[in-house]
Amino acid sequence: MKAQLAGLLLIFLSNSVLSQGSLQTDIVDGLDLSTRLDDVRQSRGDQRELTVLAPTLAVEEIDRAVLNKLMQEIANDPVTTKNRLGVSKEIVDDIFVTISNAKGFINDNEHANVQAMCNAWDNSTKKGDDRVSEALDAYKNRDQFTKTFVAKYYRLVLFDIESLLPISAKVKFDVYMDDRRRRMATSGTRSWGSVVENVKSGREVVNFHCRRN
Repeated sequence: MKAQLAGLLLIFLSNSVLSQGSLQTDIVDGLDLSTRLDDVRQSRGDQRELTVLAPTLAVEEIDRAVLNKLMQEIANDPVTTKNRLGVSKEIVDDIFVTISNAKGFINDNEHANVQAMCNAWDNSTKKGDDRVSEALDAYKNRDQFTKTFVAKYYRLVLFDIESLLPISAKVKFDVYMDDRRRRMATSGTRSWGSVVENVKSGREVVNFHCRRN
């Protein structure tokens, strides 16, 4: 009896292996491998346009972001900043006021960026994506003007802060700024303004601001 069961099991396993081999052969024969390889090569050659959800900070925006973060740190825990820099409470207060005044003075002027974009859209003779691209370029150019101004202004703010510090504290402040710049640059913090990195990402911005009429 056991011998019969063993024989039947052996026959069953042999048929299963043969069936699988036959099935694999049928599948491979049914595939046009050369055509599939051509498809893969062509798909690799196509560069898909990325959808940018939120651009990260530009270089010109980093010092501003770091100093605004420092202002928050002072507001929440001024003693830590005092001890970190080795300065008096009065100097910490002066640093806070300096950054606060800068933040109140500077704005991103997003309205001017959008206006430049829509003016380019309205005056363009191009069609389709070329017209969108021209409008986005106008936005970027105006936005870069603002970022350059902000970067230069915050250099002056840094000079003002450094002028408040004794030499020993200035060394510590420089170390703090360099460390925070590196962290901010890799933090994924969002940039100010609209998403206009490419036509696909910026098309909705153009449609919303410039094509409502």
